[in-house]
Amino acid sequence: MGTPDGRVILFILLGVALFALGRRYQNMITMRQVWKQSAKQVTARKVSAHQAAKAMIGITVVAAVIVWLVFNLNRVM
Repeated sequence: MGTPDGRVILFILLGVALFALGRRYQNMITMRQVWKQSAKQVTARKVSAHQAAKAMIGITVVAAVIVWLVFNLNRVM
């Protein structure tokens, strides 16, 4: 490729290759950011689900105590 036309084609191919690599890099960075946000959302949802489970267990315990108390008061009376 000693001719000037060959050099122009070489520069064009090099430019296209660099553009393609840049787009892939940009896509990789974007996907990484999306993954980080998704991971944060999963963590937040996991914490809220854990708190909801705690609340349901607490309400069940309170309801069981109330039912036990009603049955025992019914026996006494």
